[in-house]
Amino acid sequence: MIRLTFYIILAIMIALGAAWISSNPGEVFISWQGWEIRFTLAVFVLLAILYTAFILAVIRLLKWLNFTRYFTSPERLAAKRTKAGQDLDRAWSSYALEDYADAVKFGLRAKAKLGEDHNVLRLLASATRMLGEDKNPYLDTLKKSNLSTTWVDKQELDDLISQKSWSRAKPLIERMLLQHPKNGKLLELNFICNTHLNQWQNAKSVLEDLSKNNGSIDPKRLKRYSAVIDYCLALEAKAAGQKSESHNLLKAALKNDPTFSAAAMAYARGYIEQNDKKSAEKVVFQAWKHSPTNELGELFSELYPIESASETYRRVKRLVEENPSKPESRHLLAESAINAQKWPEARQALNDLINNKRASKKTYHLLALMERRQKNDLKASEEFIVKAEKAEMDTTWSCTTCSAMPAHYTPHCANCGDFDTIRWSNV
Repeated sequence: MIRLTFYIILAIMIALGAAWISSNPGEVFISWQGWEIRFTLAVFVLLAILYTAFILAVIRLLKWLNFTRYFTSPERLAAKRTKAGQDLDRAWSSYALEDYADAVKFGLRAKAKLGEDHNVLRLLASATRMLGEDKNPYLDTLKKSNLSTTWVDKQELDDLISQKSWSRAKPLIERMLLQHPKNGKLLELNFICNTHLNQWQNAKSVLEDLSKNNGSIDPKRLKRYSAVIDYCLALEAKAAGQKSESHNLLKAALKNDPTFSAAAMAYARGYIEQNDKKSAEKVVFQAWKHSPTNELGELFSELYPIESASETYRRVKRLVEENPSKPESRHLLAESAINAQKWPEARQALNDLINNKRASKKTYHLLALMERRQKNDLKASEEFIVKAEKAEMDTTWSCTTCSAMPAHYTPHCANCGDFDTIRWSNV
């Protein structure tokens, strides 16, 4: 019944259309590059109907012949996927070899076969990013998809970190942590970001989260990070006049990392300010066992300004026994022996380094000093100075990232900005 009604309505509409055309005669005029075609409106409508009927007939014929089977056959689709897989594999191989232009070329071939496939788009976005292009349409496409949100955010985060844009990186890290709250990598990046923004208390809170997340960070590195954060908080507390809080934080820092000589220096100076030099001595003794430095040696030597050079030598001799083989111990002992005019002891300390092939510039400079003071032998002194110029560099503070050599330990390298990369070591 419904179909009959439809055909009746269609017949009525055709009749009304024919009646309208017959009552409104006219011509259709087509002109193109000097060619002209004229025919009546009725003929134009008839041609349109015939054209439509022809197209419908062709479509029905193609369906009857199953012409689309060639394009949709499983064999053809499988072959297409295989070729796309080969292109994608060549693209990743080029990416691994850092040939990013070829990676984009083969990635586009794979995209032509697979369409907006996320794996292909990620490759293209990564390669385009490595090429340093201003625009990355593949990344823009991925941003519109909920399936690749974290991956896209990570690309943006990597760019911000490479630019050292920590203030912009922080909210992005916090947003990613909402989706992945226990991800160790994100938690550590959040910690590093807070350190670069000098937000030490926030960094300490993140470290607590990291400590609860078993296996996300090496325990030794976690203790080192904790020590450095307590050290930075101690400096802030001291600047604010909170000496007791600063003292406790430095004590905690050394508990987490007994090798942290910068914290030992600050801890010992705190005792000196309280006129408790015996406690300061104990701190230096403990630190010298783990990581002797020139700064600790100077602090220890100058602890009692009014004592004689011989008394200083005796104290230094007890100190270096805590770590006798270190060059810092040999140099400190030789220097105090020279000041006390104990020439055999000084020479023996320096010869120990030379015989063990651990001599450095400072070794020969001290020998030169001894020749001048003991014998006033300027010629022999000059010979040692020449040897010093050719000798190995002295142990000093240096950045493990950029090899900058600051005068003292700092939480961030002043040259490259990296966190906790300043170490007492041979350059």
